[in-house]
Amino acid sequence: MDEVAFYCSKGGDADKKHLSTFGYLSSTHSPKQYLQYRQCYCDRNGAVLTGVGQETKLITACYKKALIQVYLYGKEAPEQRIPIPEPLTCIQIIDHPTIASSSRNSSENWLLVGGSSTGRLYVWELSSGLLLAVKECHYQSMTVIKQCNNYIVTGGADSRVTVWKITDLISDYIVRSQPYAVFSNHTLPVTDIVVSAGLDDDAIIYSSSEDSTIRCYSLVSKQLLTTFVLPQKVTSLASDPSFRALYAGLQNGTIRVINLYNADPSSHVLEAVGGLGKVITLKPDLNNDESIACIQSESADKNKSKEGNAITKTIVNIDGTTIICGDMSGYVFIVDIRTKQIQRKLKTLSGPVSQILLFNAICDDKKLTRDVKDKRIIRDIPILKRVVVNSEIIGKHEITKRLGHLESTAERFDVDEFINTVQSQQKCFENTGKSEIISISGSNASTATKLGETAELKKQLEQMGASFSTLKSKYEELYKEYATIANK
Repeated sequence: MDEVAFYCSKGGDADKKHLSTFGYLSSTHSPKQYLQYRQCYCDRNGAVLTGVGQETKLITACYKKALIQVYLYGKEAPEQRIPIPEPLTCIQIIDHPTIASSSRNSSENWLLVGGSSTGRLYVWELSSGLLLAVKECHYQSMTVIKQCNNYIVTGGADSRVTVWKITDLISDYIVRSQPYAVFSNHTLPVTDIVVSAGLDDDAIIYSSSEDSTIRCYSLVSKQLLTTFVLPQKVTSLASDPSFRALYAGLQNGTIRVINLYNADPSSHVLEAVGGLGKVITLKPDLNNDESIACIQSESADKNKSKEGNAITKTIVNIDGTTIICGDMSGYVFIVDIRTKQIQRKLKTLSGPVSQILLFNAICDDKKLTRDVKDKRIIRDIPILKRVVVNSEIIGKHEITKRLGHLESTAERFDVDEFINTVQSQQKCFENTGKSEIISISGSNASTATKLGETAELKKQLEQMGASFSTLKSKYEELYKEYATIANK
């Protein structure tokens, strides 16, 4: 099993045509680099992947351009350039909630949601390209979009966090929908959002802001649970896969570790931190006991201030042992959380890191090869419409869909499957019973033999019963003598 990381940047200011701007798909456990994408540039949170492997696609919203680029896996150059109504600052793919919940290992890319620099929220259906809804979501540019099961959570530069029901958005052409919840506790732009995994009843929304706070909201009660106050501006946010801790990227280039559970001093039982609107102020960590400060020392430039090396993106791997982070200088590091040491340094980008995505893959999977020879592959996505759909168009609802899955051109030999097959075949030929040879002269002889054995067994049983009665009487006599002696 391997973990594959995709990362890209905004691009350099000097390269206006972005000829030297690349996005990379690299392994986190080995120096192997799977792919590079030419002219791959976007704003923060402005790139998404439909997966890793053949027929999967990379979708990027070009920085400060009303253009979306689509890359096919295995190709360096964009496969499509799609014009859109206005420049998008962040995009997110929404998986179908029914299919994602029915199977743990399968999901379907359903909607493409984008946030613009004017604060509008665009919702397209990926399989048809229909524009389902356009909502005035924020007063300023949108910075981040996240999915929480059947909800969409957005954050913007207007310091607000809004929550929308997906069912309301996709039916907006019928009934005008309103936000499910609006949180306006922040005072400066929202930089990142993390949503806890699990059911909607237990979902918690964590939002970070430039006002140096991280706020925790309950999705069901729509209440502010906890506020963490940090000594620096929070520029990015990530969580442990089990939501035991938060990792906040700060303006000064460090990552602050915030434990969500602490052990009670008396009972030594883990208890949740905060709740009921509690405000927790974190003091400056001068000794780096709860901080990861190695990024600042590696990426610091003599000509730049400490604010120039802010952590722009952070993500934790599947087992919670390492964290991948990028900064304003274009450096991307893989850091061990326990030792706080840099394990690897990935290829440097030409500008501030704008997106980091992490996927699991099999090391020898043939689907990761760059040779795309299957002619059945769908190479592009439908053109994204620029006008909101109406009832007449939605009635036709023509979609592009593949039935079934791609098969590898070269069949891979699976050792585990071969061993299991051999074991099952061996059981068919294995004799686990006992064989006995019984010679029978005839049915009468067999019946006589059985009657004789029965009579002998009855005789033995009667003898054992008589012996038991004799022993019982002797035991009673001895017990009486013992009682008489004991009474004297």
